[in-house]
Formats: sequence, structure tokens, C-alpha cells
Amino acid sequence: MAKRIIFMGSMLLTTIAILLMSDLLGVQMIYDQLDNVAMTVGYYISKDGGITKDIQTYVKKEINAVIYTTLPEGTVVKVGDTYPYVIDKEYLPIVLGKNKNHISVERSVVIGLFA
Repeated sequence: MAKRIIFMGSMLLTTIAILLMSDLLGVQMIYDQLDNVAMTVGYYISKDGGITKDIQTYVKKEINAVIYTTLPEGTVVKVGDTYPYVIDKEYLPIVLGKNKNHISVERSVVIGLFA
């Protein structure tokens, strides 16, 4: 009888560990996707001088995320300025919580560097 109880307890702990690892793997995969798209988008932002509708559409289509700048609204950027931006995506975890979490990457690029 004791062997069965120990076996059932170990199966429970194993199941919880597998679910936790799947959550951590999911977060890492999303972060990798965001990082890859951020590198591509950085080139386009540098070339175009800011976030355009085409860039927003690209980010939405590729990884279903949103992109925005952290500059105050109305800031005029010129060649040589640093342009910070954030790509943000929602993630619904399996074990880590019941609420949606936001995973984001913040990058910056020099305007006109790749033009």
C-alpha cells in the first residue's frame, strides 16, 4: 500500500514538473520570436525613420504582437538619434498563473544607420 501511495505522489510531482517546464519553454520560445523580429524591425525603423504602419502590420502578422515607441508623443527624430521601441506579446500560461502575462523586448536603434 505504501508503494502505491509513493508512486502516485511521484506521478503527481512529475506531472507538475512537466507542466512547469512546458510553461518555461513557451516563455522562452516567445522571447526568441520577439528577439528575432526585433532585429529585423530595427533595420526597417532605422531605414524608415520610425515605426510605420507597414512595420506594425509586419509585427502583427509574424508573431501576433504589438510594437510601440517609448519616446514621448510628438517627439521629432532626425538622423543620428536613438529610437527606442518595444515589442509586446500576451501569453496565457498553463501553470504559472491564471492571468495573461506580457512578454516584451525593448530595443533601440540609431535612425539612418542602415540607410
